[in-house]
Amino acid sequence: MRKPKIARALMATALLTSAVTVGAAGPSHASGTGPVSGTGPGIAACYDTAKSVTFFTGSGNAFWPAWGTYATTTSACADINIKPAVTSSFKVCFERTGSCNAFKSAPAGQWTVIASGVLDNTKFYIQRNSTSSVSAQLAY
Repeated sequence: MRKPKIARALMATALLTSAVTVGAAGPSHASGTGPVSGTGPGIAACYDTAKSVTFFTGSGNAFWPAWGTYATTTSACADINIKPAVTSSFKVCFERTGSCNAFKSAPAGQWTVIASGVLDNTKFYIQRNSTSSVSAQLAY
């Protein structure tokens, strides 16, 4: 009689633990449309890898990294996240496809997903919808 009670308790614990984990990570990775609201362990580890960057100016929109170069995504983050110093719109462009996603508004001082579900080792650059330079933190 003891074994069924222990088995049920273990199963309930496993289900509860997996529900908590999914609930914590879900909002931060699933939205992809605006500010990140989750604080799960995955997103915290991603933000721990954030880099401070400055968007370069040229004859058109400001961009990062330097003209003609690409950044490469890592396994630390499932998405490309930005935390700009001033509210701005950004879009991500990919080397392999030669295409860019739509501009997304990112509020000043808040983490925002600007490209979601990006594969590891994907080469990309980011454009700002402005010709002026801006500082930001990036986690990818």
